[in-house]
Amino acid sequence: MTNIPVGGIKEIIQILPPKGSHYPYRQKALKEAIKNHPEMPALPFLLHIVTAQESAFQQLAHADSAPKEKISQEATPPFIAITNSTLSQFQLALQMICQKLTALLESEIKAEINKEIDEKTHGRADEKGHPYHNILMIIASLNTRSQDQEAIKQILQQLLTLTLDKIPAEEHIFLLAALQTTLHHAATQLEIDKNYQLKERDLCPCCKMPAISSVLDNSEDGLRYLYCSFCETKWHVVRGQCTECLSNKSLYQQRIEGDKSPIYAEVCDECHTYLKVTDRTKTLLADPFIEDLLTLPLSIRLTEENYKTFGVNPYLL
Repeated sequence: MTNIPVGGIKEIIQILPPKGSHYPYRQKALKEAIKNHPEMPALPFLLHIVTAQESAFQQLAHADSAPKEKISQEATPPFIAITNSTLSQFQLALQMICQKLTALLESEIKAEINKEIDEKTHGRADEKGHPYHNILMIIASLNTRSQDQEAIKQILQQLLTLTLDKIPAEEHIFLLAALQTTLHHAATQLEIDKNYQLKERDLCPCCKMPAISSVLDNSEDGLRYLYCSFCETKWHVVRGQCTECLSNKSLYQQRIEGDKSPIYAEVCDECHTYLKVTDRTKTLLADPFIEDLLTLPLSIRLTEENYKTFGVNPYLL
């Protein structure tokens, strides 16, 4: 049965997997954020990570010759099956990210050292004193461990359940970047029946991961979709309803006063949770992950007021 709503909207497609890589778009959003927020020194490093993810995504796409998998109305989520092929793709994604990041960071270190030498006209700059030196050591260790099939299998299992306490904190961002790239690519290989009827909406129907936020897009007539933290699938949820407890009694919006950001928090006083909403109906250059980072003060304020969120941002952990 096709979803035919009222109000001039032709139909509501319940599940919208990504059609291709979103990383070039995220690179543009990050470059804009770097220009507008010079006080956030982590953004240039995140740009390197997203650049490495795009390289890994293209490598996965090049290596994958399988036709798209058609998902019928009888299929049961999650639609992305975790198999030995997934393990191999995660291993490849991690290796590619480590190698690309190493090249990017080493190039930046050399450029900065050469500039410093030119400016001082004497003395010798020390590569080991650069902030990226320790990061390169972490990446090198990960790249070595990525050759160990059993170690990678265990890491993947921990990541898929978001059981991160046994993984060193300094490795989280690199491993989650590899997982996101793997699942994002896997989702682009799905062709889901547009009339598919979702029964459960709390987690992504493709990979069973939580949403980073809700998004409103002109391409979907401004309807609300939850946006997956990892595979970047969108799935429809009606407006005016808490995405956690489904209540519509005590919902309200919170945003940073005077902030013109396209993101705000939808707060529920019934279950004391919140989820951010990225409104892209007025600006196309609004990435849910980057906007979430740019509005961290809002997250901190809501946390201090004892509100919780189940949204996950791999670039923040």
